[in-house]
Amino acid sequence: MVGEDSTAELEETFSVVANDIRLDILWTLWEIYTDNPSPDPGSVPFSTLKDRVGVRDSGQFHYHLDELVPRFVTRHEDGYTLTYAGARIIGAAVSGIYTDTQTTLETTAADSCPDPSCEGELELGYHQGHVRATCNSCEERQIMSAPPILVGAHDVDRNPGLLGSFTLTQLQKTVRGFCHLCSGPVEGSVVQQSLDDEVETGENVEIVYECQECEAASYTAATTAILGHPAVVSLLYDAGIDYRKISPWHITRTLNSKERVNSEDPVRVEVTVSIADTKLTAILDENLTVLDCSEQ
Repeated sequence: MVGEDSTAELEETFSVVANDIRLDILWTLWEIYTDNPSPDPGSVPFSTLKDRVGVRDSGQFHYHLDELVPRFVTRHEDGYTLTYAGARIIGAAVSGIYTDTQTTLETTAADSCPDPSCEGELELGYHQGHVRATCNSCEERQIMSAPPILVGAHDVDRNPGLLGSFTLTQLQKTVRGFCHLCSGPVEGSVVQQSLDDEVETGENVEIVYECQECEAASYTAATTAILGHPAVVSLLYDAGIDYRKISPWHITRTLNSKERVNSEDPVRVEVTVSIADTKLTAILDENLTVLDCSEQ
């Protein structure tokens, strides 16, 4: 859980890299590795690193380099290497997460509405770190987080499906138990309202995945919990459908799924998917674990 200690550590960490010379050191270590990629890169000698960064004063350079050890740089007998945290600083800089507020994607028609009863078009847009999928006819709307580089470096104007591929990857990471923000452990459950209210035909059973560390919550439909199940993947494959190319907003429509709460104590959720001429029913427990998955 995030507390006062974590906040203080974060403030201290950000202050360490808030310096031009230290950022140059991280960038230089990264560039040396990418210039000569290797599965087992060696250390960069002090003299080589100092010359590449371009700081003449050895004492000043040594001071700033020491400030990066051990969080962002590891010191070895023969030189220095980037830590995972150091590489993530570079990754964050390249992705534009903390610096890019200008990258946008004008709303563009990309697909049909996820609601089978609606004939509207789904329009996709990107603004300030969020992909927005909105139907131009009904109230269907989904909002997902994404870094600016997704729009800035990929040709999403010609291939808006890339937005779906990225967000599906993030969603599957969450379903598999890892927070999409901090990678902490995630626990799934059925949203209480879906247990309290009778789910009408055509409606989804809402589920939520909550991070046990940063407390981020991701809401979706129960069908999402079984998309990566081997039986479902096989069924889709036999029908000529690659589950990896299904957009998050089209999961229930593509699988032609029906969801309902079978029991509240213990919690049991039934999800039936219909692909071609085959129906498959999965039973989920209160933690969204698949207890049974069988063809009908």
